[in-house]
Amino acid sequence: MKITYDKKRKDITFCTMLFKMPAQGSFNTLKRMDRGFENFYLPSLKRLIETFGRVALWCDQETADYIKQVGLAKNVSMHVMNMSDLPHWSERGEWLKILHQMKKYRGNLLRRKTPEQWIDYLMMINAKPAILDWAATTNKFKTDYFMWIDAGALNSNYNGVWHGGGRWRGGVYARPKSRVRISIQPTMGRARPRGVPRFVYDIYRKISGPISDATRETLVRQNMRDIAMINADYDVPACAMIMDADTTHRFYERYEHTRIFMKRHGLVSTEQAVFLTMMKFDSGDMFELMYVRGYVGVYGAVADKNPDYIL
Repeated sequence: MKITYDKKRKDITFCTMLFKMPAQGSFNTLKRMDRGFENFYLPSLKRLIETFGRVALWCDQETADYIKQVGLAKNVSMHVMNMSDLPHWSERGEWLKILHQMKKYRGNLLRRKTPEQWIDYLMMINAKPAILDWAATTNKFKTDYFMWIDAGALNSNYNGVWHGGGRWRGGVYARPKSRVRISIQPTMGRARPRGVPRFVYDIYRKISGPISDATRETLVRQNMRDIAMINADYDVPACAMIMDADTTHRFYERYEHTRIFMKRHGLVSTEQAVFLTMMKFDSGDMFELMYVRGYVGVYGAVADKNPDYIL
């Protein structure tokens, strides 16, 4: 696997996080492939830092020690922390209670795994907007843009981007201004996106409101004029997004407002479901959307060319 990127560029900080999960064996089974900490994530993070040169990272002490050991610390803006220092950790007990109440719904999230198996992972991935905001505030490398990239994305076994027709090769050409560039996936006629569990639809019976004009225009692209965003034929591959420095805090605040809004209605979710909710109620000033077919090429959609639609 060869990824090319001009490290002389000074305009983008790549943001990610890596923690060794408390129940690492259970965490491995949450994913389709074995994503062990030592054999999958650490080598991928090393390759990511070597490739892009400017990385903002939240991580545990074991990860920090590894980065220093391989001589890459100078390329990283690093916040060393325990998982208990994550922004939502004080809500952990409340999230668990909600997850147990959600078990009455049928959906992918709780069909085969228990709330206890999911909870730490959910706490981690819901911190993505906070990391982007922190990276822009500290801005060690004085860059104009901040791009989220999964810590495991550059593992040689990661088939979603580098094999099977994936089109991103490390170039970043997108320059969103005061917006968030993110990819969405048409799910080609299925009743609901595969990443949105059944309980999301049930919860929207409580919180669904008038759809925004910007969202309606996006739905018109696929002849879904009268369908609310949560019922639209979309999935959100949340492994990549890019935004400028002035947008990170507004995005974080909007995300937190939406996450808390959903929690008040009895829903704890992956970050994808929060993004979908944000899109539904967006007033037309937050997102640039790029369409992808499947999860292949999601980084290319975020990093290349012009958006398919401004939302």
